[in-house]
Amino acid sequence: MSARSVGDVNGRLRIRRPGRRVRIAVRDFTQVVRENAGEYRGIFCKFVRWAPIFVATLMVLSQDPRLQQRHRTMVNAALAYYVGPNDAMPEEEFGPAGYLDDNLVSAYVLDRIARDIGWRVIEDAWVGEEKARDVALETLDREHELLGHLGQEALQRAGVLDEGRKRSSGDAPKPYGLA
Repeated sequence: MSARSVGDVNGRLRIRRPGRRVRIAVRDFTQVVRENAGEYRGIFCKFVRWAPIFVATLMVLSQDPRLQQRHRTMVNAALAYYVGPNDAMPEEEFGPAGYLDDNLVSAYVLDRIARDIGWRVIEDAWVGEEKARDVALETLDREHELLGHLGQEALQRAGVLDEGRKRSSGDAPKPYGLA
C-alpha cells in the first residue's frame, strides 16, 4: 500500500492510498516548511530541502496502523522537534539551515524504525522522489559535516537517542555508520 502526496487542497495535505484518501489538516505545516526551506541557497541546499518531505512522511507515519506504539512515539517526537522551542539549531537564528538538525532527528527516527520493521512501511509513507532509505542514510552518514557537535545534541533534545549512541561531552563524535 503506497502513499503519495498529491498536494494540498484548502490547507490540507492530501495523501492518496489505493482505495481511500486520507487528509491531514494542519494549515499544512508541510507547506510552511516547504516555503521556508525553499528560501535557502547555501551549500547544504539539498539537505535543507528534504525538510518538508521528512515532515510529510512523519505525518503519514503517525497515523499508520502498521507502526507499533513505541515507533509512533518516536515519530511524534521527531514531529515535535520541528515545532519545539528547544532546537539545537533554531530556525529563528539559523534561518532555513535550522532544518538540518530537525532532518537529522527525522532520519535517525526513520532508520531506528527501519532497523526494527524494515523500510517498506517508511517507503510507503515517503513522498519524495528519491528513496527514503537513501535520503535518511545520506543524512545520517553526513551528520558531522552538516552539524558538527550539534547532531548529538539534537538527538538528545528530541528524546530519541538510544543508549548505544550516547557519549560523554569529552568523547570524540561517533559517526552514525551503518553497522
